[in-house]
Amino acid sequence: MPYFELKKDDKNFPPAYFADIEGLLAVGGGMSVERLMLAYNNGIFYWHYPLKHIKWWSPDPRIVIRLDSFKMPEEWRVDDKEFKVTADTAFEEVLRGCQQIYNVDGQMDNRWLTERMLRIFLELHAKGLAHSVEVRNNGKLVGGLFGVAIGKLFFGEYLFSIVPGADELAVRHLIRRLKNREYRLLDMQKQTFFLPGIEYDEMPRLEYVDICKDNASKYKDVPSVF
Repeated sequence: MPYFELKKDDKNFPPAYFADIEGLLAVGGGMSVERLMLAYNNGIFYWHYPLKHIKWWSPDPRIVIRLDSFKMPEEWRVDDKEFKVTADTAFEEVLRGCQQIYNVDGQMDNRWLTERMLRIFLELHAKGLAHSVEVRNNGKLVGGLFGVAIGKLFFGEYLFSIVPGADELAVRHLIRRLKNREYRLLDMQKQTFFLPGIEYDEMPRLEYVDICKDNASKYKDVPSVF
């Protein structure tokens, strides 16, 4: 299927509805904080192999959680007494934990979290835009997640766990936190953020893109509360 090739200095993306049947919209372009934020605000996300061009995606439908109507699954019965869950206390440590899970030697697929992207997410965190949830057992980090918050939308990036149930606790904490702060959507844009047992919502791409653009306009100069 045809797709757009972006130059490094391109300032805009083609409209999301030009994406092919698999959701691929464009390839290439430089990666920066500004470009990544532009992608989020236009209903687009990045996904690429470490040694190849960046690929920009906007699938139809979009997999999200509508937070106002989401009900916690009753089968989530993880005993959290042995765990401590926090937010934004060890952002880089969470990213390094994700690298340990997804950066598998000899398997450099599109789940690989590169050092370049890690630095960009660290910069977003310093700006108050990227956030993490940490799960610890006896002081040791055993799971967590991170993503980007813009206005009332949270864009999930990576989720990891090295002990059973830690990923579930991280997602459960995130959803409660977002619901309490009246977030509208949790975007499950990548397989690295999926968790079995959650009933996701399928949203038409045009509706999703409209929500992203409206959110970006409404909260352009308003810091996100996480």
